[in-house]
Amino acid sequence: MPHHTEPRHGRILRGLNSRRVRAVLCLGIFAAPAAVGTMAYWTDEATIESGDFTSGTLDLTVGPTLEDSSRLPGTGGTTSYSALNIANLVPGESLARPFVVRNSGTTGFTYNGTISTIDDDLVAPGSGLMVGIYLNSTPDNTGTEEAGNRAGFCSGDLLLEQAVSTSTNTVDVSPTDIPLAPEATSSFCVRVLLDPASPNALQGKITRLVVKLDAKQVSVP
Repeated sequence: MPHHTEPRHGRILRGLNSRRVRAVLCLGIFAAPAAVGTMAYWTDEATIESGDFTSGTLDLTVGPTLEDSSRLPGTGGTTSYSALNIANLVPGESLARPFVVRNSGTTGFTYNGTISTIDDDLVAPGSGLMVGIYLNSTPDNTGTEEAGNRAGFCSGDLLLEQAVSTSTNTVDVSPTDIPLAPEATSSFCVRVLLDPASPNALQGKITRLVVKLDAKQVSVP
């Protein structure tokens, strides 16, 4: 059988065609990374916003009566209790008056107080001006100034009874702090007595009482 040799130009074309295919394939491989780099990535986000956070208020107010127990709103202050006075006291006479403490804030607290005088003009050894503080109490008064037999009485629980001076303001009114919930009240009676043993040196003297109340939030030790 005769052997035919492929013409030279046929072998050249076949070689070119093979190289062209390889070139195209190579271009496809090199083009792949460029195609990946153009892909889009979807994103999303969400935000959570809370409700309101409101701080509470601690507000101890006072007054002579339940209806008038909202004096001194806010923080601190001094109020005058003009009905808590008695003129021309003689030894043995006394006076009783009410006062009310209210929790006008939004958080519970405990409170206590101290009592003192602005000066020592009605102080004498073993006698002088005496004060009693009663809790859950109402006052009653009898007698007249003309007769020199005025007497004040307080019902309820006796918390403190002692001579008062400028140096007694470290003595707590109550043996333990008193709890008070929001909008709750405590009713007190204060009884002021000029001790029957008060000496002549106390004649014509004038002084004033100072009751200082301090409240703290319930979680404070």
